[in-house]
Amino acid sequence: MGDVAFPSTILGYPRAWERFDHVVKRQPDHPALVCVHQKPGLYGLGVENRHGHAQWTYRDLAAGITRLADGLIHQGISEESLVFVALGNSLEHVLTTWAAYRLGATHVSIQPQSLSNSVEARHVFQKVLDNQPSRTVAVVVQNDVAAQKFNDLFPDLDLVKIAVEDASSGWTPFGQLLQPQQNPPSNPPRRTGSSSPETSIFFSSGTTSLPKPCLMNVPAWLSSLASGSTLGAFAAGDRVMSLVPCSHVFGYIGQMFALTQGATLVYPFYMSFAPQATMKMLQEESYKYMIMVSTLAHVFITADPLQFVSPLDTVIFSGMTLATAVAQKFQARVGTRAIENIYGMTEGAFCSTGRVEQIDDISSDGFLAVGQPMARSQVHICAPDSIKPLPPGIAGEVHYSGYQTARGYIGIPSDAFYTDRDGKYWYKTGDQAILNASDGLLYPVGRYKDLIIRGGKNISPSAIEAVLSSNPELYRLNPQAVPRADAVAGEVPVIIVNQPLQSGQAQQITSMIQSKMGSGYAPDEVLSIQTLGQDDYPRTTSGKVQKVQLAALVREYDQTLTTSDPIELVDIDHRIAEVWADVLGITPSELDLNGRVADWAGSITSMRVHFKMTNNTGKDIPFATWIAAKTISDQILLLKSAATKQVQKVAEVNALSIPQRAGGPEINEIVHLVGDASRLPATKALVEATIASCGLTWDDVGDILPATDFQHLMRQAQLIEGWQFFVSIHTRDTTSQQLRRALEATLANHPLLLSFAIIDDTNTLQVTVKPSPRILDRCIVDYGTVDTMEDVRQLTMNFPPEHRMQFPGPLFGSLIVHVKEINSAVLVAHFCHSIVDSFHHTLFTHDLDLALSGQPLDQHTPYKAWADSYYLLQDSLAAKPALSYYIEQMRPLQNQPYALWPAPSSYNLSVSPECANDHLHFLEFSVPALQTLRSKHPDLTPLIVLKTALSLLTVFHTKHPNVLLLNLESARRQFPFLLPSITSHSGRLLDGSRVAGPTLTGSVELIPYHSHETVLELLYRLQDQQHLLTQHANAPWRQIMKHLPFMRELFPQVANHLIFNWTGSSTFKPDAKKLPKYVAGEEIWFRATAGLAVDAGCKGKDGTELCVTMSGAIVNGSKDDLRDISEGFRRIATWLAQPENWDREAGLYREALGLGW
Repeated sequence: MGDVAFPSTILGYPRAWERFDHVVKRQPDHPALVCVHQKPGLYGLGVENRHGHAQWTYRDLAAGITRLADGLIHQGISEESLVFVALGNSLEHVLTTWAAYRLGATHVSIQPQSLSNSVEARHVFQKVLDNQPSRTVAVVVQNDVAAQKFNDLFPDLDLVKIAVEDASSGWTPFGQLLQPQQNPPSNPPRRTGSSSPETSIFFSSGTTSLPKPCLMNVPAWLSSLASGSTLGAFAAGDRVMSLVPCSHVFGYIGQMFALTQGATLVYPFYMSFAPQATMKMLQEESYKYMIMVSTLAHVFITADPLQFVSPLDTVIFSGMTLATAVAQKFQARVGTRAIENIYGMTEGAFCSTGRVEQIDDISSDGFLAVGQPMARSQVHICAPDSIKPLPPGIAGEVHYSGYQTARGYIGIPSDAFYTDRDGKYWYKTGDQAILNASDGLLYPVGRYKDLIIRGGKNISPSAIEAVLSSNPELYRLNPQAVPRADAVAGEVPVIIVNQPLQSGQAQQITSMIQSKMGSGYAPDEVLSIQTLGQDDYPRTTSGKVQKVQLAALVREYDQTLTTSDPIELVDIDHRIAEVWADVLGITPSELDLNGRVADWAGSITSMRVHFKMTNNTGKDIPFATWIAAKTISDQILLLKSAATKQVQKVAEVNALSIPQRAGGPEINEIVHLVGDASRLPATKALVEATIASCGLTWDDVGDILPATDFQHLMRQAQLIEGWQFFVSIHTRDTTSQQLRRALEATLANHPLLLSFAIIDDTNTLQVTVKPSPRILDRCIVDYGTVDTMEDVRQLTMNFPPEHRMQFPGPLFGSLIVHVKEINSAVLVAHFCHSIVDSFHHTLFTHDLDLALSGQPLDQHTPYKAWADSYYLLQDSLAAKPALSYYIEQMRPLQNQPYALWPAPSSYNLSVSPECANDHLHFLEFSVPALQTLRSKHPDLTPLIVLKTALSLLTVFHTKHPNVLLLNLESARRQFPFLLPSITSHSGRLLDGSRVAGPTLTGSVELIPYHSHETVLELLYRLQDQQHLLTQHANAPWRQIMKHLPFMRELFPQVANHLIFNWTGSSTFKPDAKKLPKYVAGEEIWFRATAGLAVDAGCKGKDGTELCVTMSGAIVNGSKDDLRDISEGFRRIATWLAQPENWDREAGLYREALGLGW
């Protein structure tokens, strides 16, 4: 980040120290500071005033600053030092801040309470230390409690530690630094002759992320604010009461203006607002100015009438939107002659109304303006994702430019800052506002950053609300969009209205959003505030709707819907229609019960519906039977005719009390050693050497099982390391201790999560270990407390390296944090795909919810049974069809050149700054012609249209006729290489959908491109090939490679370049009538290293809305390249489905790309 554009001398505004020094010389005995909560005479400075409060003159402050500066020099603090100040409103804060400026050091303001938030505290300190080189660093805290918190967070940090009270070992007492120094330093502190401006570092509020550090040019800030706000009018003799902590940028600014202009600064409290002390002081002395945030207005409005010595002249507000009615009530109760409303951001964006006596002059539509920008500054209102100014009167995002505005964050890339064509720096605030055409004032509306994150995609509530408000009828309902927890998507929108819904209004709201914005924005439900048990929205004192509390009301409402009763037979038709309608984003009445499931659902989606319906109905239907049902009507018949399942349960007990086999596994339990006992000692030695680093021995081993060929190849090539994902699982009404106990019980029911991956001479071995304090403490870390769910999101995105899972294991790591915002615990976990896939994760989350509610856990099919089946039967007659198929498919590549696209990332990910917060790219588009394609050619599925589009896009980029990609399959239809005659009579025992482990597999697919082939011929060829890929998903790849050795090199190359996975749908939502009781939702963070991974599906009542999620190197790189590839993908898929192209040559697909390609 660069310095402020103009030196202070050009601005005509001297350095802060020069102004303060001038005041000291002009009025040394004038009262400078009053602190009600501190003792008079501290450090031999100041007196007790006539009201018994501690008071210091400007002479006192100057003496204290000089003494403290000398003491800091003896501690090694100098011009290039950092001084972290974690103090509240106090003499010590004033002295430390100004001593840092006196020495030329950088003052770093830290909110004292942040030391209680381990994630935030580590972030704010480390971000500055890593990016602001400094020879010496000091930190100043209030007391021994804060000092101990700091020691716990940073046990190895070498710096100067100073505590104001009760300094413990290793901490220097603040008072000691103010004692006369025995040996004066050879290099005295920097004095007023330097022209360098003072600098401070403040942190942004972190409403959508962890706080971000901003470097502040102090003279430029003071100059800017003095040009357009009442702060610049402070003068000698004025008394200024500040009700804002000086660790906050607004409170700090109040301090700076008071002390550089000769006023008396009064602090009635240290950190937390003290109403009684504040009211008492207002009745003891006269005050000209009071500085406060808008939220405190309600306190004064509801307080007993005050008898002021003389009326306040001006109250300066900042911090949030202020309603006209609140401001008028405040003015009437307090009797202030005028108010000022300031809009200020840590990034250096300032607007102000100036001093206003008639509130109506700055009021519109029930809210106060925040005025106009400061001198030499400018505001634009722009549409989201645009830098083009909108006309006045239209709501948009506030963009701000000024010489005092930050050029970026310290150490954090951000696209919020940009330079226009004229070279002017701008900051995109994330605030939504309207520039009034009649008075030229800025009126805030809301925050664009109050986002709903659906499946990793940001959805703006303001955007949804703006669409609905454009309809006069719906505008009267004052619709509010808030998030609802979703077990799959993370969050989905819910619309709340301010009065009971009339017939058809909910459907009208949903339809309007779908038609104007797309189905991805469609609400999960429309509710009235009365349904949530309230008469009106929860509001702030300014009248602004409190979205956090509104979302909390939705969570409470959802809990009342939770039920554990099985669905009666008479309800099956209705319930399965509801579940499938949720998948497609439509109403149950629009669902075609006789439509083919294969048209809009892949195996993963079908498994989830199967899992939900069999659990809710208590029916026992093997997944292989379920997937064979062609329509929803067929599934209903299956459910009604199936027997009720007798499910074995695992009692929810302490994981450590579950009976375990004594010692390690025997030879007859290790399938790859059966018949060769001579290999046991070597295997045992290899396992013990690997797990010894965790303090484990052979006796701790649960099972040893050989990985499938796919898992082995991916591990051998070190590609599985790039298939890691991070998940945050949110709970309701759960303590951290309760979540830990539930997690331990769940891990005991999913032993593969506590495992290691070890490569011996020929195999990758999955080694599970028994639950024990050693392994559980290694895999579960109590990470303390955080404030908000956004803190959780940042922790998920930036999972601490020291707690990440690492090969060879254990392959699961987790943090448990208590979140103040939801008053519940959250699990933040790090998984590797070698131990879990999508559906196994669903089983895991379901068991965690059961454990949290104290219910017995389901007994799943052990993954060892699956893996052992694969190993023992891979050379059997049953595996030969798959062996023959892939040999035939791959053999043409033996002597042919091939091209791979796109290039993967290196294992050490390289991510462009513009994509730092984007791990996935979402593409959703409608292809109405798909309906015609299916009606005329029912054997062709949307899957094939999308895979063919990807293939043609690959041909375009590689200019090569052979496309190679890795085709992923869930492979849960039946056990590996077991015939249906066996599995159909096994019930749940050999049901692949119940396996507690990753059955996911991948196969190299060759798609030859023939330009003269018609579109229909190409689609049918790929559809036939897809059927065989699914049928032979469990392929014996090591046997294939014995016949085709070149595949040993080609397989990992393809797997690291292009991946295709058909998920069926990306909009699966939780059942509102069968919500988990304690698991409230989750969010997944995944950043792939492969060139491009495509997860595809479809939704909508007719399956014509296609949804694609992209990840990998392309998503990590240039957004321009990503947009081009996404648009090309969309155009080709649309072109393929259009009837006029079916009989044309496939090579004409380039028409779809247009001339710009």
